[in-house]
Amino acid sequence: DFDGMRAALSGLPRGSVVLLHACAHNPTGIDPSGEQWQELAELFAGRGLVALFDSAYQGYASGDLDADAASVRAFEAAGVLPVACQSYAKSLGLYGERIGAVNFVCASRGEAEAV
Repeated sequence: DFDGMRAALSGLPRGSVVLLHACAHNPTGIDPSGEQWQELAELFAGRGLVALFDSAYQGYASGDLDADAASVRAFEAAGVLPVACQSYAKSLGLYGERIGAVNFVCASRGEAEAV
């Protein structure tokens, strides 16, 4: 229900952090289309929302690591500086290690140093 999602996001206060699955949405497996990601990115930019991406399945949705990161790139291109949490437990076969990273896209050197 993309329209319902968009309506709910439109009602959030400025500065709200929203958790999104970058690809291979769990539990539904239904991902927004490229156009819908762009629309969401523009909505986030206009509403001043913070995008927090969970990217646990990069490479599993399409079989292409690059294609499965398109959602995050759409937000960056729209001027929404995303935060991306990546899990490598599945993609690198490190199930017992629970290894991952959190990545911040920053607008400036000073912002990066502050993070």
